[in-house]
Amino acid sequence: MQQRETTTIPSLVLSTAHQVVRRIAIDRARLSIGRRAHNDILLDDMTVSGEHAVLHSDRGLTLITDLGSRNGTLVNGVAVTRHMLHDGDCIEIGVYTLTYVAEQLAALPFERPLTAQVQLLTGPNAGQTIRIDRPKVSLRSDCGSIAVIAHRRHAHHLTHVDGPGCPLINGEPIGLGSRELNDDDLIELGASVFQFGPDRGPDGD
Repeated sequence: MQQRETTTIPSLVLSTAHQVVRRIAIDRARLSIGRRAHNDILLDDMTVSGEHAVLHSDRGLTLITDLGSRNGTLVNGVAVTRHMLHDGDCIEIGVYTLTYVAEQLAALPFERPLTAQVQLLTGPNAGQTIRIDRPKVSLRSDCGSIAVIAHRRHAHHLTHVDGPGCPLINGEPIGLGSRELNDDDLIELGASVFQFGPDRGPDGD
């Protein structure tokens, strides 16, 4: 029997002022973070020290170390000197937020990626459908909240990326990590409500 091959691909979702800026792959053993131009991850704001923090990555595990920065490095709201990151951890560096995403992509022979959809149930655009046909799709609310639905481990998972409040699934907050989605789950993101379900194709059949 052919064994399943699993690869861990960690990355950071960089955001500021409730807006996602970009996604950064952690594709090297060491990545420096700071305000000065020589850093691997350049964060150009005076709230960030010249050499603020560093990431060390090995075999899918990522450690963040504060380099004695002026304003400190926070993970999930707590100041840290060194911290092993877990999926969904929110790193605060000055005015920036970096959300750690550790995706485990499992490949099987002849397996096709799962597809799904969410339907907006509230507001003037109620009835609009968003297809989840890529590894990661963003959901946004009118109040600036941003969440991501990612396909990993043969399922879809919801993660809060930025913005006020915390997304709810069927009335329960998902917390700082990710939460697996099931058919007909209701996702509340700010004042917006979405329903998750299987992909019905372009005609909705």
